[in-house]
Amino acid sequence: MIKLTNVNKVYGKGESSVHALKDVNLELPSGKFIAIVGKSGSGKSTLMNIVGALDSCTSGEVEIDGEVLNSKTANQLADYRNKKIGYIFQSFYLEPTFTVLENVAMPMTIAGVNRKVREEKAMKAIESLNLVDKAHKKASELSGGQKQRVSIARALVFDPDIILADEPTGNLDSQNGQEVIALLQGICDSGKTVLLVTHNIDDARKTDMMVEIKDGVISNIIYNDEETKKAAQHLSDYDENGDLIDKSQDQTQDLPQSSDKSENIDIKKGDGKNIVSDNDKTNDLLSEHIFEKI
Repeated sequence: MIKLTNVNKVYGKGESSVHALKDVNLELPSGKFIAIVGKSGSGKSTLMNIVGALDSCTSGEVEIDGEVLNSKTANQLADYRNKKIGYIFQSFYLEPTFTVLENVAMPMTIAGVNRKVREEKAMKAIESLNLVDKAHKKASELSGGQKQRVSIARALVFDPDIILADEPTGNLDSQNGQEVIALLQGICDSGKTVLLVTHNIDDARKTDMMVEIKDGVISNIIYNDEETKKAAQHLSDYDENGDLIDKSQDQTQDLPQSSDKSENIDIKKGDGKNIVSDNDKTNDLLSEHIFEKI
């Protein structure tokens, strides 16, 4: 269970401060495929950074499977990031001069795991992503789709409980993007929690649950039923007020009716100013934390 209680995040001070998250109260169940959606600058990547301990909240409490992140030391947070969380990012963050095997094994190398053990575990992750023939190729020799699969293998190598994927299809063509979403669904089916941050509403509608953020506030939660996941998406994603359109009813006419109807829960709406884009901040935080020594 991912639980956020009265979480606020403020960047800067005084008149130039930016309130990126505003009194966020959210519970996300374990073992589900969950999308965090919203326009650029809405706060969705900030939320992911806080769950992944790449950043800390200004106030409030973050609890992951019973562990309160706020009370952890820097070394404990580093251990949490390395072993509890698997990260997948739009820009891959592979070391281009390392082989696929070396890149996938990187979290275990940082943790000081014996070379034989880490290479055995890395190869298992590589096999699960059908990359065995690429294991000894350098990352710089791979296509975009192959690089993203390597980053997914790296995220899985420590068998983490939670996978955080920030715009994982953003640099991929549509076919490779669909393959990545299918891989994430398979990871979720294995019992892990997958948190997908995305601008792509088509991808979001393939998940179990969509959490919409607007101006730093959780504005809506939508549970996707099977019909919604299968329905083709052709209408505008947002209405004239800038709110996410729920298509669970208007695009399922030709599909069989399900006995398990999902509900749309409008939990809270609020005002707020536009905030800065999250992606650059994610990149900076990643550089600082993802390869740090424990």
